[in-house]
Amino acid sequence: MNSPTVLREVVSEIGYFPADAGDITTHPPRTYDMRNPATLAEYGSEPAATKIRDARQEDDTGLETSGFELFRRPSAVTDFLDSDEVMRVYYEECKALARELTGASAAFTFDHLIREPGRQISGGGTDGKPTVTGEAQGGGYIGSAHMDYTDNSTWSDYLALHGERPPESASRTISLNFWRGLSAVVDDYPLGVCDARSVRETDLFETVVYGYGAPNYSWHDIGIDTFSVKFSPEQRWFYYPRMTPDEVLVLKAYDSDGVIGNACPHSAFANPLADPASPARRSIELRVLCFVTD
Repeated sequence: MNSPTVLREVVSEIGYFPADAGDITTHPPRTYDMRNPATLAEYGSEPAATKIRDARQEDDTGLETSGFELFRRPSAVTDFLDSDEVMRVYYEECKALARELTGASAAFTFDHLIREPGRQISGGGTDGKPTVTGEAQGGGYIGSAHMDYTDNSTWSDYLALHGERPPESASRTISLNFWRGLSAVVDDYPLGVCDARSVRETDLFETVVYGYGAPNYSWHDIGIDTFSVKFSPEQRWFYYPRMTPDEVLVLKAYDSDGVIGNACPHSAFANPLADPASPARRSIELRVLCFVTD
């Protein structure tokens, strides 16, 4: 008789919004302006030991259920540090997959971020030029639990920066985050993802972030409505061990049908099982805004 499969899980610290700082049921959104250092220390981050399961051994996840899904989709990009090639080739690849996954009639993406230890490269954006920023502007690995957008997120200002507007006939709006490792293997500091079904309103605090990334990042001056996430033992966290560049992890970041319960909190974390000889993580992420029409 075969032995049952044992889910491999790790325990690692993730940073969370303070437990006693309220939530969206008790407090209005706060403003976090990375251009103004005086606002940065208003709230701290509380580390909590978090159980993170091996998603490769899980059969109860998916983009429309848990809010995340892994796909094997090799890219035709030959050099991800060539921003022009990424904008020309990778943007179209991600938009094509987004349309396939959502049935969208229109899909837009204008920015990408490449993360390395202690820094990030902002590509695309308002001028198309790659720009390097450090940890003070959100570079490096983000080790705190967060969600990219909220139910209050709007898209008209973001699209207007690029001469676009939301289709008038759209019945549903979805934003997908495409996360891909660029190093030979993602071993240490992988992306942890939280099952959207395990998140409650009382876990969340709305935070409008200004000044994120380089000045050419589309959201830099518009302000991004995000959720900071508080720790809850009811949350179910996962990761995909040793992702390769041929795999892409797709997270639902926004859904006009409702963000809470549909979109996916996430955070990088130190992997206690990582091989010290593995290369430092380099990854690329971009978000595709999709409009679905009946």
